[in-house]
Amino acid sequence: MKSLNSATANSVNKTAQPKVALIAEGGGQRGIFTAGVLDAWLEQEYDPFDLFIGTSAGSQNLTSYLARQKGYAKRLIRGLSRNKRFFQLGRGLVGKHIVDLDWYFDKTTEVKRAIDFKTAKTSLGARELLITATNARDRKAYYLSPTGESGQWRDLLKASSALPFLYKQGVKLTPWLNAKAANEIHLAEEQIQSDFYLDGGLAAPLPVREAYNRGARKIVVIRTVDANFQAQSAWVQKLRSFAIASGYCPKTLDYLIQHEKAYLDELEFIANPPSDVEIIQIFADEKLHSKLLGSSNNDLRFDHKLGLDAGRSYLAMQNLQINSNNHYSAPTQYSYN
Repeated sequence: MKSLNSATANSVNKTAQPKVALIAEGGGQRGIFTAGVLDAWLEQEYDPFDLFIGTSAGSQNLTSYLARQKGYAKRLIRGLSRNKRFFQLGRGLVGKHIVDLDWYFDKTTEVKRAIDFKTAKTSLGARELLITATNARDRKAYYLSPTGESGQWRDLLKASSALPFLYKQGVKLTPWLNAKAANEIHLAEEQIQSDFYLDGGLAAPLPVREAYNRGARKIVVIRTVDANFQAQSAWVQKLRSFAIASGYCPKTLDYLIQHEKAYLDELEFIANPPSDVEIIQIFADEKLHSKLLGSSNNDLRFDHKLGLDAGRSYLAMQNLQINSNNHYSAPTQYSYN
């Protein structure tokens, strides 16, 4: 499990060729919009990216995209995430997980729900997929690379989706680190300890700057909020209401404050990017109906359709740019919605 911090990434990429990056934001069930965008691209076998970074539900969407499993993420969100076994607020009162990620990811080992990790590894090839997770000990963002082994890849997806309060202390991982790695660069490999990891959105909710630091000069970001949303990501509002209503854990609220600061920092970077980067944000052209949790089947179907439309619109615009050749000059930053 490889992890590289931003400073190291900067030095590595000084002489590298510019990359095209795809970033998938989290957002719980709202990730079905992202699933729709990626399904539209799979229809046309569109995948020009060199770097993939996924946060929470976004990491699951990117994995199914690389696995070439059109419709897979949609089925899981509409099926497993709406199952009564998955989300029960009352379980928190007896010390259990409110969101049962163990059950959810165990279900993805069944034949009819299996993620095709073998195809995902093959299609990824020499490119890079980074799954974000937040270390519960130092609260820093880690960008973790799957090895291709299904159990390890599945654990990374679980860790990236483990929201505090909803999934207790997180997922225990032992990152593979070396002298150039992550946030413990001063430690020898044998000193690295196993840690618990939580949802990547806590420390890296929108890792656009990270993609830039790793050499990406065209960055496509699939968003799961409205285009004019500038305060905090949608799942934070929901999680805060859960935590306050239960009188639970000031530490959870600390995580939310950390998330908001990181989120606002990334929005500032997107609004005022370096001159040598093109940032493209893909939003729904209508307000999303789905929520972090508890969405209706109709709302999820509606948002997946919005994603399909947004993905197809993006492809149409890309084709227009290609056909226009030198007659079209792309702006530094723009959005599809």
